[in-house]
Amino acid sequence: MNFTAPKIASACAIFAFGLTGSTANAQADTLQCGSIYSVRSGDSLSQIARDVYGSAGDFQIIYSANSAAIGSNPGLINVGLELQIPCLDEKLVESTANLAAITEVETTESLPAPEPDMIRVVVGSNWAPFLDEHREQGGMITEIANVALASAEGSPEYRIDFINDWGAHLTPLISDHRYDFSLAWFRPNCDIVDRLSDDSKFRCNNLMWSDTLFEQIFGYYTRAGEASPTTCGDMFGKTVCRPAGYSTFMIEEHGLVEPNVTMVRADTPQECFVGLAEGRYDVVALAADTAEGVIASEGLTDKVFYNEPLSQVLTIHAVISNTNANAEPYLAALNGSLRKMKSNGEWFNIVRRHLSEYRAANRS
Repeated sequence: MNFTAPKIASACAIFAFGLTGSTANAQADTLQCGSIYSVRSGDSLSQIARDVYGSAGDFQIIYSANSAAIGSNPGLINVGLELQIPCLDEKLVESTANLAAITEVETTESLPAPEPDMIRVVVGSNWAPFLDEHREQGGMITEIANVALASAEGSPEYRIDFINDWGAHLTPLISDHRYDFSLAWFRPNCDIVDRLSDDSKFRCNNLMWSDTLFEQIFGYYTRAGEASPTTCGDMFGKTVCRPAGYSTFMIEEHGLVEPNVTMVRADTPQECFVGLAEGRYDVVALAADTAEGVIASEGLTDKVFYNEPLSQVLTIHAVISNTNANAEPYLAALNGSLRKMKSNGEWFNIVRRHLSEYRAANRS
């Protein structure tokens, strides 16, 4: 994939890209994993990732290690900001997740009645590396929730079921309290609920949200060698591909909806990127880590361009119905453990292991 030094403006105003200073690049001879790097004038996360890992697309793990310091705009890293540069290939910390708590449930099965003293969690699959029943520990987000609930105050009983009918998770499984939590959902900007789709409005009006399980960088991809958008408005009149079933709130709030754009909902991310390379689509809107895996596996590295100035951060959460009588104590138990995991490094150990393994698998 082609990366260039980002420009300094974006019509996606709340996510405006703002580097400080001149155009000097991060120097490879001062960058090494396992160290602290002080941001220089002209640096960007992708440049730093390219210099330390050899791939500009690995900036997600640098962001994850430093999200509290960087904030909600991955394009804004100020001169002098000190970043931890994690190593991807050093010995990974083994999982402590209780795999016995995870089960696979066929959608056609008769579900057991809710147990009053058990926290029940429903998850879906085929969203690597986050949720996938075929991956270690069921994926990154599954493992984070599993470890958090295992160490929650009061040692609650819990169960995590894979039910691969995503459309049933919020309604009826969560709404009817057959399950307590569902993993994992992006939180829309409910401050502008009137501009969102009905699906996003439902989330704003009917769900309560855990603390952030993961912060994912989201971006826009165009064809290499062509003029790239520097603002969201530059994409008006274009054909935008977003895989079917994926949320659209993050593009709705920037006006990237019909009739401003022609929206295509391809069956898979792979179809979006192949269509982009072949000229059938102009833009692919997708999370960076998912996109990187697809681009590598499809051999499209030299044909696709990532528009880093338009990057934004999406937060991923566990959700529970706001009519669930146990919503507040269950959220308190989960959130309390999450905060401990983030403070003692256990959360990042899980994140680093899954991102490193996913990266290695897609580059093998």
